[in-house]
Amino acid sequence: MRERAWRWFAERAGSSHAIFWLCVLSYLEPFISPIVPEALMAAMILAKKERWKLYTALTVIFTFFGGVTGYLIGAFLFRGFGDKLLALSGFTEIPDAIQTLVGGNIFLIMFFIAFTLLPDKPFTYLAGFLGLPFASYAAGLFLGRTMRVTLVGYFAARFGGQILELVNRYFFWFAMAVLAIFVVYGTLHLHLLPL
Repeated sequence: MRERAWRWFAERAGSSHAIFWLCVLSYLEPFISPIVPEALMAAMILAKKERWKLYTALTVIFTFFGGVTGYLIGAFLFRGFGDKLLALSGFTEIPDAIQTLVGGNIFLIMFFIAFTLLPDKPFTYLAGFLGLPFASYAAGLFLGRTMRVTLVGYFAARFGGQILELVNRYFFWFAMAVLAIFVVYGTLHLHLLPL
């Protein structure tokens, strides 16, 4: 399935509508689409390596706006019926508890989620739904996505398809190592040491 998907992206990478589809995929991915836009971006870079900075910038910009849209959808849904649902169920203190627990760390959480290939849609909606600090959410999202997309773009332009296969194969384990570091630091910071 991965090979078929890559062939589909490779066939469209050289078309006149490639940039349009890259922008659409980048925008939709953070809140609705399961397709990671870096696949099309990498195929486009392999076709025209000299344009890798343009493709990378477009992917970063549109994926960021997609993440902002997801946040706003979550906020709208909460104002529409979320608060009423919580009031009916008797759990009105849950948003405050989560805001206290997560709100101060939303930058790090969004940075990690946006940098890795972990699904970020639940966090995107939840951040808006719970009214977590937008500036911290947006900064973490932008920095994480910028780093991830830029790494993929640079490696595709510099080393070609072979490095993409290595990234595809081992990026999950790299992300898990980074997660382990965050967990250890968070545990020490919150419970053991005044870091």
